[in-house]
Amino acid sequence: MKLSTKVSLLVLLSVVLIIVMMGFSFYTLSKSFYKNQLQVEIEHRLDAHREVVELHTVPETLEHVMIMEKRNQDNSFIVFDANFNVQNSTQQVSKEMIDRYQSWIVSLSERSNEKTELVNTMTEHIPHIWSYEPFEINGELGGYLFIDQDTGSFEKARLTLLGITMSMGLITLLFSGMLTIFLSKKITLPLKNARDLTKQIAKGNFDVQLSSRGNDEIADLLRHISTMARQLKEYKDTRQQFLTNVSHDIRTPLTYIKGYAALLKDQKVEADLVHEQATIIHQEAVRMESLVKDLFQLMKLEEGKIPLNIQEIDLVDFIQEVKKKVTLATDDKKIDILFSYAYPTLLANIDPDQFERVLLNLLNNSIRHTNLNGKIQVRLEKRNKEIIIEIEDDGEGIPAKDLPYIWDRFYRVDKSRSTKYGGSGLGLAITKQIIELHGGTIQIKSMVNVGTVFTIRLNNS
Repeated sequence: MKLSTKVSLLVLLSVVLIIVMMGFSFYTLSKSFYKNQLQVEIEHRLDAHREVVELHTVPETLEHVMIMEKRNQDNSFIVFDANFNVQNSTQQVSKEMIDRYQSWIVSLSERSNEKTELVNTMTEHIPHIWSYEPFEINGELGGYLFIDQDTGSFEKARLTLLGITMSMGLITLLFSGMLTIFLSKKITLPLKNARDLTKQIAKGNFDVQLSSRGNDEIADLLRHISTMARQLKEYKDTRQQFLTNVSHDIRTPLTYIKGYAALLKDQKVEADLVHEQATIIHQEAVRMESLVKDLFQLMKLEEGKIPLNIQEIDLVDFIQEVKKKVTLATDDKKIDILFSYAYPTLLANIDPDQFERVLLNLLNNSIRHTNLNGKIQVRLEKRNKEIIIEIEDDGEGIPAKDLPYIWDRFYRVDKSRSTKYGGSGLGLAITKQIIELHGGTIQIKSMVNVGTVFTIRLNNS
């Protein structure tokens, strides 16, 4: 069963139940109220007649009472004497009914203090209200005033009330049905569209757009589905680019290895040439090994499978030691690395092996892109609860359009994918992952032909 059908049935059944309960309650309360009011009115009339009869015990008084009661067409008013003989009556009453009235008055007076009761006078007929009031003459029981009140007027009102209730119920049911259909479509139509589009996403079509107007839960769901589709498309594109880059970077050294190995195998070459070609084969094999190693390192970092061996380290001495490891590369290009620090000792909780890789990646990157006789500055300071490490060079710089992608795997500013600078293209991606595992951040600022600044921020609270 569809969701819209379920919602419609649930709402309609709820409305029907509410209408039935309200109608029944309204009818029951109205019926009870009407009967109570009728009973009280009859008792007050009889009590008023009794007071008049007892105050003026003359035939004219009874005649006056009879004239007033004859105006009520729905009742029989009877005056009994003490022996239940009919003294006067507004209507002709049979002997059988006189006997029933007498038996009822005697029976009710014996079993209850009440003087009024609903009585079924005949089968399948509306009930009557019977009420009596004894009166005295000269201090003694003079007789009984009796009313047999037909409740037909109430039955008419009851039927009218029932008709009104049913009409209101049908109108309410019709309106609620129309409203339910409208709301169910309004609610389920976006869900149906979302369902169809998620099927498209499941089939690999990520170019979907969902209308998400409004601020309700459904609009929020549609926005999340759109975001998911966009992220999946980005992931698909990134994966495709990743595979392309990996295949390219692995194919290049394999081509060298295959080509030079073939030369060594099929041709008779001199020893110097053998040494040269074997050196190239070794270099390319080392480069391919480094690439595979970096790939596995990045995968483990992204999956969080590399536990950090956190230690309290003095960053001043630590950076000095890392700086020594790039001395050969800086000497080849005659680059000066200037290290400045605000404190003679600055302790930080880091994994020394992983953080050494971060600094080496950044320093080697700066060295590769700094010209001969260039300069690299490393600054270490503490601001509030943050430790800040800046590595600034005066090299080639990076165009502004490339800066948002600089942390992507295999991304190179050189679109020709020249490998003259070496490296796997994964260094900055690995660097960012390691710093984030330490709870820190890294930012980059760069300007073409001016230089680049990497800024690392670590929490030292």
